[in-house]
Amino acid sequence: MLAFAKQTGFEGSDADWEEEFQSLCQELGINGVDLTTFGQLVDDRSERGCYCTKEDLQSIIRSRSPPETHATNGAITAPKSVLLRQQYRMHPSMNSFPSKQFYDGKVFSDKSTIFRPAGLLAHGSGARCPVLFWSSPASFQEE
Repeated sequence: MLAFAKQTGFEGSDADWEEEFQSLCQELGINGVDLTTFGQLVDDRSERGCYCTKEDLQSIIRSRSPPETHATNGAITAPKSVLLRQQYRMHPSMNSFPSKQFYDGKVFSDKSTIFRPAGLLAHGSGARCPVLFWSSPASFQEE
């Protein structure tokens, strides 16, 4: 929000903005500004709002540095790909295979995942393993 505020004329310090933002949130009865609330603010023509046309918003996006935005010919587009480098759901031994096989070892496990169960699958040898692959006949149909 600070970047948007500066683009639309705010000239105070970071501390000034913190105070202004808290005041805005209190006035609107919110804890923060999500995308929906932001959309309402820039579409509000009252004294409380900060009305911006689509062209205004596109101009603001174009004026930002390329690493922070993804704009092409004035149209906002999603980045070509996003790799989440930290996973929080599975034990590191379960993450090891997909990270190495599909993501060049770039997906790391959060330290909190060490306390998750490593897996309950049993290999044909009787050894426990976190991930198990097997082939199914071509006639197999999922239910």
